[in-house]
Amino acid sequence: MAPTARKRSILASLAFLIIAFLLFAAKKAFDYSAAPTGPKDCDFIFPRVSDESKLTTMSIAAPSELVFEKRGGYVNDASCLNKTPVYGVIAVKNVEEIRGALKFARDNHLTISVAGQRHSMGGQTFTPNGLVLDMRGFNQLRLDESSNTLNAQTGATWQQVQYFLDPRGFAVEAMQSINIFTVGGSMSVNAHGIAHRPGPMASTVRSFRIMLGNGEIKKASPEENPELFRLALGGYGLFGVLLDVDLQIVKNEAYERSTQYMGYKEVTEFYHREIARNDDVGLFYGRLSVSPSSYLEEAAVHVYKKTKFTHSLPPLEEPKHDWVNRLVINFSKTGPFGRRIRWALEKHAEGGLHQCISRNQAMNADDECLVTRNQEMDDSMKYLQNRLRDTDILQEYFVPPERMREFIDGLRGVVARNGANLLNVTLRIVHKDTVTALPYAKEDMFAFVLYFNQKFNEKDAAILQKTTTDLIDLSIGLKGTYYLPYQLYYSQQQLSAAYPEINSFFAAKKKYDPLNIFGSKFYSKYGN
Repeated sequence: MAPTARKRSILASLAFLIIAFLLFAAKKAFDYSAAPTGPKDCDFIFPRVSDESKLTTMSIAAPSELVFEKRGGYVNDASCLNKTPVYGVIAVKNVEEIRGALKFARDNHLTISVAGQRHSMGGQTFTPNGLVLDMRGFNQLRLDESSNTLNAQTGATWQQVQYFLDPRGFAVEAMQSINIFTVGGSMSVNAHGIAHRPGPMASTVRSFRIMLGNGEIKKASPEENPELFRLALGGYGLFGVLLDVDLQIVKNEAYERSTQYMGYKEVTEFYHREIARNDDVGLFYGRLSVSPSSYLEEAAVHVYKKTKFTHSLPPLEEPKHDWVNRLVINFSKTGPFGRRIRWALEKHAEGGLHQCISRNQAMNADDECLVTRNQEMDDSMKYLQNRLRDTDILQEYFVPPERMREFIDGLRGVVARNGANLLNVTLRIVHKDTVTALPYAKEDMFAFVLYFNQKFNEKDAAILQKTTTDLIDLSIGLKGTYYLPYQLYYSQQQLSAAYPEINSFFAAKKKYDPLNIFGSKFYSKYGN
């Protein structure tokens, strides 16, 4: 081949490789940033189901007023790792439909589980061959402005609550940091979030109504049926169907948002000095770096201080940069380089993307970022929804503030030894729970919310199981606990060590549900 022809051939090959690389990169960028067209496809079985968990074909005649959304088949949760055969799913919209479903279950010896968005990853919302009540259509809201009280049916999501309260000038006092969950689901796990001062959600519950397995409705509050009040809050749906709740709410307000970066060993002192006794701080949370250059060594601490704001607060707005956040998070799943890029962007670009009140809206505001309570607590998790064939697993551990350094050092070692794909570590404050019968915060605690990525294979599953049990041992050894609504990898001994109240809790379940109408995979494993 002539030199000129050879040169043209080489250039053509290089051009082809460059184009192929650009197309590949564009395809990856699209996969990482594009929103899914629907719910993630969980229509497969991983891990493989055992014989006793295979689909049954029984069919019992149901009264005409009992409408099945689905009869037979499988259900799953948000992890895509809990595919479970069920007798059926009933989407209820009123109290009589709930009572009818309970009667059908009693008459036909079926176990009932109560479900909302199914983000509890330990099978708390279904049981093999049981009946699932889908509560999401049971979602009416009423506001009593004179007493700062919201009455919410338990199928309402926090997003529905926020968009109901915002134009009326109110905000939620305590909720999960993600707003897609139902009110009833949050009550059942006694959730908490970035509103650090109230403590777990149970502290903001004034009263609720619950339907027991026999169809009887009881009202529970600290004064009326106090034992049932303590048990059903954080009761994982085992005592009855939570119908509606009276929640204490607060006025919406404006905050000045600031972020400080510090070494992880400085966080506890910073909290005690700047946050713990400062009534002007409305919201607070931190995030630890997972970048290789500062891995679990550097922390970003976000503080929201109350500020005078004499003008009307702007209404809630949908997030504008979901695709950017989705791209960055999914790229960070690919390895150290992606996580390095993500931390750098969070440090140097996140402030410019944050939804702050504009200078025109704030009138005389300085250049600081002002936000409303509702806007900052309005996180729909859309940026975490993706088209990738993997799953993201949440876990949470609670340790006393003075032991947080030891937990982080231990976390660093556990993740390195096991090779887990740790994507995110969020730090929150959870005050002592004096309300519920099964408290995870037995004193004021630092909460570590961990976010792992897992592929659908046996290797990744084994890694995450070992990582989970190791971290539970770590937290228990530091006089801490772990959150129960996640995968059921822990042993009975670990459960009893973290929750010494568990035996009396299960004994009380038998008292209030003698026919064993309410169940779950969690209860089947640990309560029977």
